[in-house]
Amino acid sequence: MAAADTMADRLLEAFAGSAARLYGGEPVTELAHSLQCAELARDAGADEELQLACLLHDVGRFAVDPRLIFDKKDRATGASLDAKGHHDVGADLIAPYVPERVAWLVRMHADAKRYLCAVEPAYWHSLTPGSRYTLTLQGGVMKPEAVSALTRHPWLADAVRLRRWDDLAKVPDKPTRLLEAWAPLLRRHFGRAAR
Repeated sequence: MAAADTMADRLLEAFAGSAARLYGGEPVTELAHSLQCAELARDAGADEELQLACLLHDVGRFAVDPRLIFDKKDRATGASLDAKGHHDVGADLIAPYVPERVAWLVRMHADAKRYLCAVEPAYWHSLTPGSRYTLTLQGGVMKPEAVSALTRHPWLADAVRLRRWDDLAKVPDKPTRLLEAWAPLLRRHFGRAAR
């Protein structure tokens, strides 16, 4: 990345590159998955922050060194000793640029899956095999004390909405707006210096 590049340029380049990779054994690319998730939020009337979180929820899968990630089905060998879940790495990457709620939603989208498995036992059966596998890497079904603590969080409903859109955003060849349609939103948040 050249010194003049902004984080927006870096993210747009990473998104474009993610069009060439399948999303963890699912029948869509990483880019298609991100676009579908953001589009589902937009079509449901979600506010701009929630749409941005939906677009960026898996940014830790494709915009960072893969050795930093331990919870990808197709993870690279040689993960570093301090590797984290893609949700944490992604949230850490974007946190200096976005409102706190956006980074929290990105960080929580894996825990929202764990939460839903705990409070809606049938939810686990709706997960794809790839999502069930990563659930095991992400800590499995959430324990009752963690469910109780999370239930009190003011953004939990948004995390659950993002999670449900995440689950639905795996439709092969589903038409969406192009990445360029999201570029102005990314440039608004990531086209400046970090906070």
